[in-house]
Amino acid sequence: MPSANQRAKPETEIRREMAYFIEMRRNVLRYARTFPPGGKRNQHRQIALSLRRLFRNKTWLESHTLDG
Repeated sequence: MPSANQRAKPETEIRREMAYFIEMRRNVLRYARTFPPGGKRNQHRQIALSLRRLFRNKTWLESHTLDG
């Protein structure tokens, strides 16, 4: 019997359309532009760059997007 302190695991099998991930990347870039040049801005730009790299990875696309 699970204890009361344990929480249910979140759903990890969420697949979305590619448009969702593209829009997420755009929003991260827009948010990065609100910061002056520096560490915080670079951090958000790196996130957007990582998303772009994932878009080029066929294995990741097949396992995380509906239109694979």
